[in-house]
Amino acid sequence: MSELEKGYRRLLNLYPRDHRERHGEEMLGVLIADAGDRKTPGWRDTADVLWGAFRLHVRRLLAADVLAIVSLLGPIAVLAGAATSLHELAWWVRAGSVPPFGQLPDAPVWFVWLGVAILAVAGKRRAAAIGAWVATAGLIVVLQLPFAGWQWFTDKAGWVLLSAITAFALSTADGRKARGGAAIVTMAATVLVIVGLGVFGHRHEIAEYAALAVLFAGAVLAAGIRSATGWRAALVLSAPVATALLARLVHAVHDGPINDTVSTLIFFGAPLVFLVAIGGLVRLPRRAGAD
Repeated sequence: MSELEKGYRRLLNLYPRDHRERHGEEMLGVLIADAGDRKTPGWRDTADVLWGAFRLHVRRLLAADVLAIVSLLGPIAVLAGAATSLHELAWWVRAGSVPPFGQLPDAPVWFVWLGVAILAVAGKRRAAAIGAWVATAGLIVVLQLPFAGWQWFTDKAGWVLLSAITAFALSTADGRKARGGAAIVTMAATVLVIVGLGVFGHRHEIAEYAALAVLFAGAVLAAGIRSATGWRAALVLSAPVATALLARLVHAVHDGPINDTVSTLIFFGAPLVFLVAIGGLVRLPRRAGAD
């Protein structure tokens, strides 16, 4: 056995045993055939094998069927978070002025998410995943800016959460298992309605509640209402609804801002615990009759 084959076999041992038994020899043959005159595995092949093994292990631990749907629809759903910025932009355009950065600090992030959505729909998942993580980091940075107060935090927390989950789903889930065209069109139409409500009904309470209802309804219709998997994916996609309702509850019982630690626990921790509990993010034991 050559050093090249030994090296590839050591790398392939990182895959789950049953996967190696079914596909190991085939994968080994492809790797050796592509190695050319190399005596040891190249860095690119090593990185690909390591990444593939990691993704497979993660998929088996996570609710991969739910995250597959999120990886397809999440990049589109996140764009609904741009409604407030688009309202601000429309106001400044009507006024014939250029908005200062402080009015639209998250605008670059939404442009990145638009690119991510296009890449995801086109099947460029690796590029989409990288862009999603960049955009998520951008939203987190924006929340730390001096002029981003507690109100801004509560408005954006849900979109940060959905951004992070979507980036994670794009990085780990197999989007080919998700529903296709009709679901994408439904989610895109939902986002357009929410953006319209945000632009023309900004800060009107009825419009804000209507936007939350539209997001939830659109997520349910797009993800699929006939299966438990679809419902769980819809709840993941509706994370901004949960944080928005939490924000209104907190505002009703507490006058003024809350310290950062408590805010993080409320607006990120509570929705995450709920999503884990329903099996939206991790694989729970299957019950009789569950899909």
